[in-house]
Order: sequence, then C-alpha cells, then structure tokens
Amino acid sequence: MKKLKFILPLLLIGCIGEDIELDEVDPVIQIVNPISSLQVNTFYQFEYMFLDDVGSPQDPSTITWTSSDETLLTVDDNGLVRGLDNGTVTVSVSAMLNELEADTSITFDITGDPTVMMTERSGSVATTTSYVLSGTFVLSESGNDLMLNFGSDYTADMGLPGLYIYLSNNPNSIGGAHEIGEVSVFSGAHSYNIPNIGLFDYNYVLYYCKPFNVKVGDGLIN
Repeated sequence: MKKLKFILPLLLIGCIGEDIELDEVDPVIQIVNPISSLQVNTFYQFEYMFLDDVGSPQDPSTITWTSSDETLLTVDDNGLVRGLDNGTVTVSVSAMLNELEADTSITFDITGDPTVMMTERSGSVATTTSYVLSGTFVLSESGNDLMLNFGSDYTADMGLPGLYIYLSNNPNSIGGAHEIGEVSVFSGAHSYNIPNIGLFDYNYVLYYCKPFNVKVGDGLIN
C-alpha cells in the first residue's frame, strides 16, 4: 500500500503539463458539406455550423453568404448556390452572435462533370507535454461511420497513465467532446472506427490522461 501511495503522485505530476490552458477559444463558422467541384447549371445547398467561444454549437443571429463572381455562381441568403458557367469561384459565409464573429470561405471549380463532395480530412497530432506523442492521421467516411487512420509515423509514450483519445471542437477541453476510447496502440499504423459521427462534426483530435483530466496532445483536423 505504501508503494501505491508513492507511485500515484509521481504519475499525476508526470502527466500534468507546465502550463494551465484556458477553455476559451476563437468562435468558428465552418461549411459542413464542402465540395471540390460543382456541376454547371445545377444547384447545391451549403450547410454550416457556428461554434462559440468554448466550441459549443450555436445559432447565430446574423449570417451572410457571398459569391466572389456572380457571373459564375449565385448564392442566396440561405446558402443555396447555382453554378452558371465554368470557372473557379469562392463562396464566403460570415456569422455574428452577440459580440462573437466568425467567417470562412471555400474555393471550388464549376465544371461540366458531376458535383464532387469532400469525403476525408487530415492532420497531425503533437504532444503538449514532455511525453512523446506525434503522428499524422486521415479522417474519412466509411459508410455511415468514420475511420480515423493513423500512419506508420505515429508514436506515443507507453508510460502515460489512462491515455484516451477524443474528438472535440475545443482544443483545450473534452467538455462536449466525443470519447473514441482508451489508447492501446502506442506505435505504428492503426485505426479507430467511429459510428454515428459526421465528417465535419469535430475539428480536433485530443489526447487526455483521463484519470487526471489532463491534456497530453492535440491535432487540428484540416
């Protein structure tokens, strides 16, 4: 028993980083069904998600859609676009909720071929502590599920106690995050199957020491 009391504080100290992170983040608006091309003379309905300053989804009080070239593409107040002619165009959307503001844009081609939607995202994780954690990943659709695939360059310290992986919209918190599960692979390529989650529902991969609620690493999903 004396050994247990001695070991646990050491694990706790080792898992805690030097910096205390705040939960507040910049508000974000994102297009949740982006495309890489639009077929000319067709319509497409863009959808969005607005995240407040703690990464929580909210309904903005004001939202504005614009097209960079209305001779190529028109967009109405609800994000419904129509391709008019071949070319490259940018659609922008901005939102406001009280004093929170955010904007984003997407650039794509208008062609004679069928509309192509984006079906995968990617990024890399990096440690936020003294422990080893790094690796690239791809998040892709697989039927009604998602697959989170890490590459052969992935490595994590096996000494991390109770290491869990999450999807989150706040890089500093697992509040409101989706828990994928406990980490069991610490080196090399591996995958996680994630049911009932959309490709654009979350923007970060997080690693936490779950017993102590301490962040170990993160990665932006691009």
